[in-house]
Amino acid sequence: MKIDDNNAFELARVSGSQPVQRVGPAFDLFAAYGVSPARGADQASLSTQGLEIQRLVKQVQELPEVREDKVQALEQRLQDGSYQVPLTDLAEAMFRLAELDQG
Repeated sequence: MKIDDNNAFELARVSGSQPVQRVGPAFDLFAAYGVSPARGADQASLSTQGLEIQRLVKQVQELPEVREDKVQALEQRLQDGSYQVPLTDLAEAMFRLAELDQG
């Protein structure tokens, strides 16, 4: 679909910063329905849900990469011998590694 801009873009380029006229077949639809096209700069805004997502993303980005308290607690359990790996978890990990080696 071609929208006739009546050389407005070329005119704006040659003569400097001038507003582009909103004319042509696409804008005739506004007249057909008795409304006028929006004037002024385009605007966008986030919904409340979008703002909430943006806030949560920022919150997650501020979290530390490593949770030192968890690491230190686990290191302490390893050093004093109180850390025990459940045998079912160990067996499952071994089988998964074996499957990866075969694949």
